[in-house]
Amino acid sequence: MRWLSVTLLLSALSACGTPVQQAGSSNIRIADAALSSGSPQVALQVLETTLKTEPRNLEALLRQGKANVMAGNTAAADVSFRRAIAVDSSNTEAHAALGKLLLTTNAIEAETHFAMVADREPGNIQVLNNLGVARDLQGKHAEAQAAYGKALAVNPSLASAQQNLALSLAVSGRPQEGAVMLNQLASAGTGGRKVRDNLAVALALSGDTALAGQVLREGLNPADTAAALDGFRALKPQATP
Repeated sequence: MRWLSVTLLLSALSACGTPVQQAGSSNIRIADAALSSGSPQVALQVLETTLKTEPRNLEALLRQGKANVMAGNTAAADVSFRRAIAVDSSNTEAHAALGKLLLTTNAIEAETHFAMVADREPGNIQVLNNLGVARDLQGKHAEAQAAYGKALAVNPSLASAQQNLALSLAVSGRPQEGAVMLNQLASAGTGGRKVRDNLAVALALSGDTALAGQVLREGLNPADTAAALDGFRALKPQATP
């Protein structure tokens, strides 16, 4: 990996003395190569050179955000994507990336970004799925289920949307429906351990704690199984209107 980093940096330096636009374009290609090879720090170094002279370079800002995500620099990635949106407020890539970044920390804002992209790209199944998750996290289960439904209308076999829809049904007062869907996914070998854990949630919410415990015991020890079941019993789903 080190040889690649050195090669890319030398290539970036060789752009010195060329027109700004040409150098910026060259650096974008170098950054893409670095990102593809799993070298976000190299990409960040190259992009910094471009952004010093072209602070509103949208392509550079988008790649800077991606590189920061890969490097675990979430705060820096947030800044990069917001700067990209400031340059072009209609850029769906920036909105989708920022929404995903915010999903676990600010579901309300994440929803606004995903909704913007979904309006412009109604067939974007990943954004529709993430929009559903953002809504579920806020307790807006009916709206979340509508988003999952749109994703599944485009791709009925999208396992992540199937699983999210099933879990959303389970926690919103329709656990039997959710359990049936999750059992089908588990039987098909789709989703691995996660789908079986969610099946246990749905079963517990439907009142079948014995079967839920049986599912959990396949991957947990007795103490952890008991603790999980206690947590599931504490959930109080409300029926979806």
